Amino acid sequence: MAVSNHLSHRVLLCGVLALALGIAGRPATAADPIEIYAVLPMTGALAFAGREESEALQLFEAAVNKSGELKGHTIKFVITDDQTNPQTAVLLMTQALAHHPSIVIDGGPATTCRATAGLLANGPVEYCLSPAIHPQPGSYQFSSLYSSNDIFGVQMRYLRERGLKKIGVLNGTDASSQDSDTLLAELIKSPENVAAGMTFVAYEHFNLSDITVRAQLTRIKSAGAQALITTTVGTSTGTVLRGVQEVGLDVPVLTSAANMSYPQLESYKDFMPKELLFSGPPALVPDQIADRGVKRAVLDYLQIYKTAGAARPGINSFVTWDPLGLMLVALKNRGADATSSQVRDVLATTRNWSGILGRYDFVKSPQRGLDNSWVIIERWDPVKDGFVAMSKPGGALK
Repeated sequence: MAVSNHLSHRVLLCGVLALALGIAGRPATAADPIEIYAVLPMTGALAFAGREESEALQLFEAAVNKSGELKGHTIKFVITDDQTNPQTAVLLMTQALAHHPSIVIDGGPATTCRATAGLLANGPVEYCLSPAIHPQPGSYQFSSLYSSNDIFGVQMRYLRERGLKKIGVLNGTDASSQDSDTLLAELIKSPENVAAGMTFVAYEHFNLSDITVRAQLTRIKSAGAQALITTTVGTSTGTVLRGVQEVGLDVPVLTSAANMSYPQLESYKDFMPKELLFSGPPALVPDQIADRGVKRAVLDYLQIYKTAGAARPGINSFVTWDPLGLMLVALKNRGADATSSQVRDVLATTRNWSGILGRYDFVKSPQRGLDNSWVIIERWDPVKDGFVAMSKPGGALK
């Protein structure tokens, strides 16, 4: 049975907002909490992401428990640190599965989600907080945000419509970058890009531990690149942007939405390119949202963080929030003792659910619920200290 949960989402948001404002909800009972294990990158290269994810989990947990959303039951997120290391993630997830949970969370990046996917043949449901994985339809793994296929497709459409045909690429050598290489190789051969004369004039790689990429960027500049795509995340992105300044490559730079973190962007201020672009969610440019349900969800969410005195939420907080709301829908629908297969089936049939990243339809977009119609090209504006929409949803020029 398909589940439409717009009302449930609004009830949840109202409950969270009530908590933030200090309004007491129904008291929870002393029943054992529903433990949801979360393996997050609290240290290592993606520590900035793990901290935002952890804050979202803690705020969500407190709000749900205070509001009594689960009819006397409470939830408890058990957070462990995989140090941004796939092997550590597998070890921690194996330990979590020994407790027989129905739901677990992998905070990413894609390499850790791919590593833990092998543990999920018979459940539990795992929500991966990275868009760069492609779970099999009907599996127990779900992916947050938009597919990397959609993200790159929107980037290429935007560049094409701007008339920027000569593209340089600088990627890492890790598994996530290899996935990006495969997708970009397919996209550049698509009929619309071929017809527009788009080419990769230079395609370079570097080890994520390298401290300089001047040589690669010099070759990209010499090739006449009109734009640069780099799919790196975290500290390696700083290495790329510093190199862009050092070689004087004055072109738009498109990078991963996972870098849309305010503290991280602040750390780039001394070598910020003129145009740093992302394929991001409408939640970071709420004035561009036409869907009333999604806009209301976004505004409520932002008010929750503001009123609670929490730090301004960045992309990793946004990416975490909707999976939590969707998991809550499943638990409310099937009960606190829902099995992994029951949680998976509820998620797989959920339609018309308005989240902060878009309106979800898991029948249309299995394991993810969102498609490229919610992706917007956004520019970081240091003066405004915020993001500015550069395209319509889907990547068309405004």
